[in-house]
Amino acid sequence: MRFKVEHITKYTYDFPASLCHNLVYQIPSAHPYQQLESFDCVIEPEPTSLTRRKDFFENEFIYFSLQKTHQKLIVTSQSQVELRRPNWMDIDPKQTPSWESVAGLMQTTEVMNDIRQFYLESPFVPLFKEIRDYTEISFYPGRPIMDAMIDLNQRINRDFTFTPGFTEISTPLREVFKEKKGVCQDFAHFGLACARSMGLAARYISGYIETLPPPGKPKLVGADASHAWIAIFIPEIGWVEFDSTNNLLVSDQHIRVATGRDFGDVIPMKGVVYSGGGQTMDVSVDVSKL
Repeated sequence: MRFKVEHITKYTYDFPASLCHNLVYQIPSAHPYQQLESFDCVIEPEPTSLTRRKDFFENEFIYFSLQKTHQKLIVTSQSQVELRRPNWMDIDPKQTPSWESVAGLMQTTEVMNDIRQFYLESPFVPLFKEIRDYTEISFYPGRPIMDAMIDLNQRINRDFTFTPGFTEISTPLREVFKEKKGVCQDFAHFGLACARSMGLAARYISGYIETLPPPGKPKLVGADASHAWIAIFIPEIGWVEFDSTNNLLVSDQHIRVATGRDFGDVIPMKGVVYSGGGQTMDVSVDVSKL
């Protein structure tokens, strides 16, 4: 599967801004089942300085600054990727190791620290008893880990309602759990909390997925969006990806951009601006199959 992605972010300031610094996480990542064919980023006005770097988690990002007066900022990133079907699609979930054996492995030095770091709490993913109680329904003793995760994925998709506008990034996970509402990043954060509450390593993935229109309806320009899902570490297999928002074991339709502990590590665009008033932001994403 090959896809083209266009991600446009527009900021309009109430009063002219004199300076801004920004980080852009919109470059599709290197991955065993994903190849980046091309990437381009156009910034208007032209930045004073711009560099491409890698962060602690090996995500590639763009840093730029504007040191001149401007009242609008437009960042347009375009990428083209090829996706391949992951090996976990051919694995019998019931033949994977028990979740307890994997959790036990996380407590040893047999697993590298760059994996073990993902079984800890993170700023947007606190762990509390009610989440573990919810998770234990799927993670009963001796159950194969992948079988348990597929069941958990289905339950989250069934029990939670996708509700744009109900939450914002500052909404606590406890409230998301109480109301059973949110968007993809909330579903992902809750899934991470469930897995980590059982002692498993789980990481957040930001990226894109094509949004298909209802039958008989045309696809709207800009109707796609940034997406989020999670990956669980399973020995001998690696990081296996689950999308509870769409109740999917991730195959070849999810375009990976960055991985981290939670959304805070991989925000698509963030920064600081010096201005005398407020601002409005408009985001448009198009994902098209080639």
